[in-house]
Amino acid sequence: MAPFLSTIPVLDLVSHAQLNTHAKKRKQYDGLLEKCELQEMLQYMCEVEGERVVCRPVERIFRRCKDATGSFLVETTAWEKSKGPS
Repeated sequence: MAPFLSTIPVLDLVSHAQLNTHAKKRKQYDGLLEKCELQEMLQYMCEVEGERVVCRPVERIFRRCKDATGSFLVETTAWEKSKGPS
């Protein structure tokens, strides 16, 4: 089973992305998620409805950013949607 990950509020996402897994400020990362590569993933959420299994698509959006140690992913689904159409 995958480890539990906490949910970061949209308003805190940009500042939280500036911290590494040890809660230290990332080196050589400017904190601008907009400059990171946009990536999308489509997953499916399935539920049993009577005798049928119904699956619905769930779009997840990520940004691949770089710092001094390499690249890291930040899920930005809620953040992207809060910005509205570009």
